[in-house]
Amino acid sequence: MGDMTFRSEAIAPQDLLDAARTIPMGTIGTCHWLDRWIPAARLLEWSRRGLEEGDEYGLSNALTYAKRAVANRIDVLIRYNHLTPFARAGYHDKVRALQQIGVRVPGVVHDHVLDPRNQLEHEYRIPDGDTARHASEIAELFVTATDPEYGRSSIVAVNWNVMGSQAIGPFGVRIAFQGFGNDPMLFIDVFGEPHAAKIVDPSAGEIRYAPMSSFSDDQATALARLLRENYSQSSLYERSNSTPYFEEMKRQGGVLTPEVPPGEFHMHAVCLPGVGSVLRGVCVF
Repeated sequence: MGDMTFRSEAIAPQDLLDAARTIPMGTIGTCHWLDRWIPAARLLEWSRRGLEEGDEYGLSNALTYAKRAVANRIDVLIRYNHLTPFARAGYHDKVRALQQIGVRVPGVVHDHVLDPRNQLEHEYRIPDGDTARHASEIAELFVTATDPEYGRSSIVAVNWNVMGSQAIGPFGVRIAFQGFGNDPMLFIDVFGEPHAAKIVDPSAGEIRYAPMSSFSDDQATALARLLRENYSQSSLYERSNSTPYFEEMKRQGGVLTPEVPPGEFHMHAVCLPGVGSVLRGVCVF
C-alpha cells in the first residue's frame, strides 16, 4: 500500500466548528465510553434499599443515592454531548447547558432531590420517610425519562472513514484496522488525553484538531448541537462500537514515536496474522 503521511495542525475551536459544518451528516459512530461508571439504575436500587430499611440510616441512604443517581445521569449526558466546559460546573450551569441542546431537566428534580440532600449534608438533618420517598421516586422518574437520551450514547464520529473489522469467536475478539476511506470525518477523540475534536482528511493528508478544553461554553454548545443534528436526518446510519474497539483502532493505527517530527503522521503497510496487509501508522488520530 505504500507510505502515507498526515500533517497535524492545531486550529482554533471556531475554525474547527466551521470545518465540521462541511462534513456530510447522517452517518455516525457512537460509543458508551463511560461504561465503567456505576450506572444510575444501580444507584436507584441502593436508594430503594434504603427506603425498605426505613430507619434513619436507611432513609439517609435513600436520599443520598437518589441524589447520586440524578447527578450521575446529568454528568453522563454532559460528557456524552462533549460539553467539556461544564464538566466541573455547578448543578444549575449543567442543567442550563443540557437544556440549550434540548435535554430537559425539570425543576422538581432540584426541589425534591438535590435540595433535601444538601440539607442532609450541610445542615445535618435526618430526612423523614416522605422526603426520602419523594426524592427516590422523582429520581427514578427522571432517570427513566432520560433513558432514551442515555441510550443514544455519545456521537464520537460523523462520516466515519476508518476501515476495519471485528470478529468474535472461540478465540475471543479480534479487531483489525485496515485503512482510511477518502472522505473527511469529524472525530471526537475521547479515547486519550486530552480529549480533542479532529477533522481527519485522508485525501488532503492532514489532521486538524482543537483540544476540547479550549472550547468556550458557546463553542461547546454549538458543537453539541451540530452533532445532534444527525438525529434529525431522514436516513440516519449509526454504527455503535465499544471503547476497546476505538482504542484498538487507534493502537493499531500507530502511536507517537521519537523518530517522527512533531506535526507529521506516517502510515505504512504491515501484515497482521489472519488479516493481511493493512495500514499502520504513527499517531494516526
